Amino acid sequence: MKRNVVDFYMHYRARHDESIEDRHQAFASNMQELPAPLGWQGLEVPPVPDCGEYLGASFDVEYGISGLELQGRYVYRGETYVYGDDVTYDDKVWVTFPTHSRRLDYRSMLHEHLPVVMEAFGGYAGHGYFGSYVVKYENIHAAEIEALRKKPGIDVNGRNNIFTLNVVEYWDAELCQRALGYGPDEVIKRLTGKVPLVKSLMDGVYVVFNDNPDLTFEGFCAYNDRLKPVLGLV
Repeated sequence: MKRNVVDFYMHYRARHDESIEDRHQAFASNMQELPAPLGWQGLEVPPVPDCGEYLGASFDVEYGISGLELQGRYVYRGETYVYGDDVTYDDKVWVTFPTHSRRLDYRSMLHEHLPVVMEAFGGYAGHGYFGSYVVKYENIHAAEIEALRKKPGIDVNGRNNIFTLNVVEYWDAELCQRALGYGPDEVIKRLTGKVPLVKSLMDGVYVVFNDNPDLTFEGFCAYNDRLKPVLGLV
């Protein structure tokens, strides 16, 4: 059986009045307080990255566990650089890990370790991509996505829209209101008993939609088809 990886992407709305140095130092400080396997205790903490001639500054962390990686990219903070209201202008950090590992428990990663990193980063959205399933799913629904993109101001799977329910999602209160039309408490009410985990996190909601390390693409489509209507998504 093919072994997949999960890429958990976290998004933060970059601001001109908050420097890359301040963002990175706050995140690094939070990460050094977390336990293994994702905490940075005993690891070489990456220095504050510099944009140089580019519009982003990147960093990475070595964990010493096969397949486990953390990378990040901060958006340029220049005063004349105009930020749009979409994910292109987000600071991002992503954690990559295998669905099958002798040193990592898959369900613990989804239920326990990813939400504390999400909180350490302080972002507004998190998406746990299971292998290439999101690409395949959105290719099947290409016409629907194209129709959304033609609507003024819609940021598909971004700051004001939710189209795909990945295996793990975090949505802050603002994203819930903009994409769903209601708040995190209502998300919890609608999903309780229907998913492996749904809980409050920061001012938003953290959801594990599926925690099967052997999830098939058919299973991915099935829970999307079942739960999107529950949330009022089409």
